[in-house]
Amino acid sequence: MVGYFLVYLLILGFSIPFKILPYRWCLSYGKFLAGFLYPISGKYRRIAADNIRQSFPEKDEQWVARTTKKNWFHLGHLIADSFYGPRMTRAFYDKYLVYEGDSREQEQKALDRGNGIICNCGHLGTWELLVQYTGRILKGGGIYKKLSNPFVDRWYKKVRESSGIELFEVEESQKAIRYLRKGGRVGFVSDQNAGQSGIFVDFFGRPASTFRGPALMAGLTGSNILMYSAVHGDDGKVHVTIEDLGAVDFKGFSDRETAIRHYTERWVKALENQIRNCPEQYFWVHRRWKTRPPTNGTTSIAQ
Repeated sequence: MVGYFLVYLLILGFSIPFKILPYRWCLSYGKFLAGFLYPISGKYRRIAADNIRQSFPEKDEQWVARTTKKNWFHLGHLIADSFYGPRMTRAFYDKYLVYEGDSREQEQKALDRGNGIICNCGHLGTWELLVQYTGRILKGGGIYKKLSNPFVDRWYKKVRESSGIELFEVEESQKAIRYLRKGGRVGFVSDQNAGQSGIFVDFFGRPASTFRGPALMAGLTGSNILMYSAVHGDDGKVHVTIEDLGAVDFKGFSDRETAIRHYTERWVKALENQIRNCPEQYFWVHRRWKTRPPTNGTTSIAQ
């Protein structure tokens, strides 16, 4: 427990500049922190490089090396957006957000329908900015998984709640379902390895264990799934893409599991397409394909 508290104090110390510096300076400071960690991050950079290499087999090793390095320093932007979150007011979004194509119109049409909305995204770009967006702009809620460090967990939960977002812990799924049935908007960041309980769908040509939650909750509540991404552009803006995947309806399928697979494959494919546009901003350091499909009835774990 003492170790947890010391880590918490360290994080608090590093977070101070994000409370006072202008946003673009905070981005630079975040990249500085990523650079500071670069020499001791060999394990995670190797994981990222391997994931990138297998996801883009047509690319040569030079491209893989460049993308891996860009990917690591992109984490600096993610650090900045995570700590800067409480300062992301509506004025901030008006200044820095650019909606791609007809994204704003797709979002507004979904809001006008009045049913529940699953605001789904992957670990692409700056998903922590989207957490704040869900609270401040959409006036919605989000699924929250506790962090292992209790001190950091309490502190960071408050950071997220500063946006006004209503957080539902993973174990509180019934609360989230009732919220959606009343027309609420619930954010998911749902593309990490789901372990042995997940459903296997293709992601960059390889079966990946994926959470059922977005498709299941949308089907139980008649909600739409909107696929979001927010990536940093060279122009200093954050470019938001929103794709309305439609309402989830279990009718017309032979069983619920088949319907969940269909809609899960849809949003996973939409995420993959978004990643292909800026692969250097995906969270490749995560072991997305760690859990392997069952063979002879047994699910295996990659070493």
